[in-house]
Amino acid sequence: MDLESLIDELEEILQRGVHLPGGKVLLDEVALRQIIQELRDAVPDQLQLGNRIASERERILADARAQAQRITEEARAQLNARLDEQAIVQAARQRAKEIQAEAEQRAASLRADANQYVIGQLGALEARLQRLLREVQAGQRALNQERTESSGQF
Repeated sequence: MDLESLIDELEEILQRGVHLPGGKVLLDEVALRQIIQELRDAVPDQLQLGNRIASERERILADARAQAQRITEEARAQLNARLDEQAIVQAARQRAKEIQAEAEQRAASLRADANQYVIGQLGALEARLQRLLREVQAGQRALNQERTESSGQF
């Protein structure tokens, strides 16, 4: 029997009792002792049930805390991994920009060096061509002079 039913029975025994002046009541001792025994028998069962419920509650709470801790740790690990990935990606992008800037700088330097080389080679070619032109012109003058001298002798 549960505790509430036993308490209800106690109230019934009290109501059935003989009420005396001065607030006193004569009760059925046998019925009263029987209910007291049933209370004693029921209390351990109720206490055990309460203890089982309390320990089950504690176990559930401990499991929930452990699961919350695992979830939190997993979330932190994922966050750290993503932050690391992001840092790696940012570092890679930065390095790519540096490499591109360096390549552009080297290309500009190579173009400048190539232009300078070509200018030097064209200058040398121009000087040779001018020398050849002078030689050609000198040869033409010499031939013209010979022709003029030879046409004057006939």
